[in-house]
This record gives sequence, structure tokens and C-alpha cells, in this order.
Amino acid sequence: MWWAALPFIAGPVLADGLRETSAAWRSTASVGLWVLWGLVLVGSLLAHPATLVLVRLALPSAVAALLWAGRGNADWGEVSLVAAISGALAAVALSAPVGQVFVNGISYGDEVRLILRPPAVLLAGPLPAAAVITVGGAVSGPLLLAAEHWAVGAAVTVAGGALAFLAARSLYSLTRRWLVFVPAGVVVHDHLAVQDPVLLRRRSVAGFGPAKQGSDASDLSQGAAGLLLELSLSQPITLSPPAKRKSSNQEVQAEAILIAPSRPGQTIALAHQRQLV
Repeated sequence: MWWAALPFIAGPVLADGLRETSAAWRSTASVGLWVLWGLVLVGSLLAHPATLVLVRLALPSAVAALLWAGRGNADWGEVSLVAAISGALAAVALSAPVGQVFVNGISYGDEVRLILRPPAVLLAGPLPAAAVITVGGAVSGPLLLAAEHWAVGAAVTVAGGALAFLAARSLYSLTRRWLVFVPAGVVVHDHLAVQDPVLLRRRSVAGFGPAKQGSDASDLSQGAAGLLLELSLSQPITLSPPAKRKSSNQEVQAEAILIAPSRPGQTIALAHQRQLV
């Protein structure tokens, strides 16, 4: 596992980057890096939506730390190689198959959970910003205190910690948007689209496949980019919007819905495997 070997491979690069800092700052940063390394190592072995957020935040942060460490007289060939490998692992951590492994760590019995893709508008800015706020808010305060900026450090520790918590909670909530295959059928579990999880029983599913252009199905994709799937029903179902949107949206009767699972090909394969279509 690359992450387990990271201290031995990237350690010299990070040590060179920290050499010119003060003893207190260097010690604080070193302890923080070791704690992060340990948390991610354990988290990568414990599949859960929360540890998925941790891993997806830590690996890109490791790339940023390595690039920061190479800002001086470091061997940029070594820095680039280690950063490139870490970047490749970060890309893997952000992939749909890895996400599915982690969210299925809390699945029950004979069920399969697939993450729903986030709204495209969030990917365009808010999601990366939330990741930066989470990491920056957690580390900025302690590092400022270590640099003996007591007043600013204390304020940033409190405010940054609060912002990091809120941003991390938002990121975590997106890992809990699922399409769940269960023995009785399939469940749409998406707090952004419906108030409560919607169970579509096997006998009510009439079709499951790629959405057609201009489909009039009820759109539960939340504006996600990429291929949408259309799930048609033999009889209408009632969809209730989230409570915070009820003032502008009433319950609707839907004979088909549009969804955006992170792995549309596997979703269709599972639908056939479970004889939904």
C-alpha cells in the first residue's frame, strides 16, 4: 500500500521542506502529518462514508504538502515523482469504484449501494472550496500558534475549526446519497431530491436504462453531469420534496424518474442481475 510506505518515500522530501522552519512550527507540522497518516491508514481499512471523506481529503492534501516542501532547493525530480504518484492515488480515491467500496461498508445483508453523482454546480466550485476550507480550517490555527501568532492563531483555531466541521459535514452528506439495490427492489436514498427514501418494489419497475433525450420523467438527478438513467414504473408513485423546499414544491405523481448513479453501467447490470428488468 502506497500510503503505508509514504513516510519512508516522501519523508525525506517533507523533512527538507520543514528544515528551514522554526522548531515549534516544524514539530507541530510533523506531529500533524503523522496523525493524518495514521488516521488515513486506519480509515482506508475501515470502509465507511466518513472514512471515504477522510481519504479523499488527505490524498490531495499530501500532494499539496509535497509541492510545498519542494519550494526551496529540493530535488524537483524526486518531488515531482512522489507528488505524481500521490496524485495518481488521489485520483483513484476520487473514483466511483472506490466510493462504492466505502459506502458499502455500512450496507446490510443482500444490498448494494451506489453513490449518486453530485450536482454539477457543486463540482464547479463549492465542492473544491469545501475541501480547502476543511483542510485549511483544521491546520491553519495550530500552525499559526506554533509560529507564535497567539491572538490570530487562537481566533483562527476556533473559527477555522468551526468552518472545517461545517464543510466536512457537507462533504459527508454527499456520500450518503445512494441508489440501493435491496431484495424487494431498489431504493432512492437522496436527501437533496426527496424527503424520505423511496422504495420502488420489484413488481412496479417497468423499465431501467439510459434516459432518452427530452424525457418527461421526474428529474431526481439534481443537475448531475453525465449519463442519466431512467427508471419507469408500472404505476405512479408519490414523491415528496425535501422539507426545506416544500414551500415552493408540492408532492408530485411520477410514472418515471431520472437518476444519476456514479456507475451507470454497473447499475444497469445490477438491475438485470436482480431481475428488475
